[in-house]
Amino acid sequence: MTDSEAAPATNSIYLGSTRFQHQYLVAQSGVVMKLGLLLLKSGASAYRIKTSMARLARAVGLEEHHSQVTFTEITTSAYASGNFRTEIGEQRALGISAYRIDLLSDFVSNLPDKIKPSEALQRLEEIENFPHLYQRWMLALAAAVACAGFAFLNSGGIVECLVVLVAAGLGQFLRTTFMKHEVNHFAIWFLCGIASAGFYISSIWAMHQLGWIGFNHMVGFISSILFLVPGFPLVTGMLDLARFDFSAGLQRLTYVAILLSSASFAVWILSYVFQVPLEVAPSMHLDPWFHFGLRVLASFVAAYGFAMLFSAMPVSCLWAGVIAAVVNPLRILATESGVPPQLAVFCAALAVAALGDFIAPLHHRRYSRISLSVPAVVTMVPGVTFYRSMAYLSNGQLTPAVTGMVDALLIFCAIGLGLVFARFIMDPSWLFNHDLQKTRTVNVSYHLR
Repeated sequence: MTDSEAAPATNSIYLGSTRFQHQYLVAQSGVVMKLGLLLLKSGASAYRIKTSMARLARAVGLEEHHSQVTFTEITTSAYASGNFRTEIGEQRALGISAYRIDLLSDFVSNLPDKIKPSEALQRLEEIENFPHLYQRWMLALAAAVACAGFAFLNSGGIVECLVVLVAAGLGQFLRTTFMKHEVNHFAIWFLCGIASAGFYISSIWAMHQLGWIGFNHMVGFISSILFLVPGFPLVTGMLDLARFDFSAGLQRLTYVAILLSSASFAVWILSYVFQVPLEVAPSMHLDPWFHFGLRVLASFVAAYGFAMLFSAMPVSCLWAGVIAAVVNPLRILATESGVPPQLAVFCAALAVAALGDFIAPLHHRRYSRISLSVPAVVTMVPGVTFYRSMAYLSNGQLTPAVTGMVDALLIFCAIGLGLVFARFIMDPSWLFNHDLQKTRTVNVSYHLR
């Protein structure tokens, strides 16, 4: 037997190093990649992933750690003791898990100065195997209540809210079922849009035929698919662009555009086949204080429901609902008082982020700012405006389509700017560009919020 046959490969480009050094480098690089893929799977922004990997790389003894993060892939190069190792990881199971982001952020923020790769891997596997917080029926109920809240905020009445409640719950149950079987998301959004909006239309039509209601309740059918608004990747995509992580940000926003287009196609098909009116619902004539109170309640349940859809922890869901209940009704009131919608949304997003930054320390930062703020700002996303504009565009009605598209785009930008400015004000790590490659210079003094 020759020497080459007796000795297995060293997995290193430097043959003069010991086998233990290379095996240890493999373990160091592997556990850092494991952390990055878990965060990527949970829907974290590229900057959070890079910062988290850099801090763990320092703790496990790597001298340098270079990383490239996109929406679905991570490429890393780890350096230690004169050796290097390059790895490529891919994550195709796209989803959102705010509670896992919080757990991983807490793990990274409380890392000791030194930790063995095996100890870090054990903790990461415990977080990975943490059971799902909510069953499918719970998520269906959350989507139902959230969309019913949106239906009211969009001037829907009792009939609209009740039908939306059932339609959205049905659509969300189908979505979680399809996602469990790893169906393509483009197809999921289209099929669930058809199911939810189709149920709404058929229910209103049936009740009209029975003589129970008039046919003027179709204005709420777009609210039945608002659970399909990909609010979390929309926000994290804008935050990626603010950090100049263009590979991740542009890919994430492209994913958002694909999902919105898929759901919009479902809206257009149904509105074309059934000649559903696309006009804006008239304002309800209620006592101003009573109306404001209902908006507070609707904002709370909408944000709470979306926080559950994002798999946030119960306490985080509660705070997200409270933040939305405080900020969103004031934002609507400001818009109705003549404040430009984009300015009102910018100020509201800034306030949401500020409240999240104030609340997080109350719980020793176990809940990240993103899990507190994103569900609250989702209540400001102009989902109805966007879907209606896409339907107008498909029908060839260019003037209302372009007007609605521009309004929606400006509000999307206002949300992103509000959150980014809040980060600049409250988080110094966002205001300056820091080198994350040389681990000895990585700042470990602040909590990953």
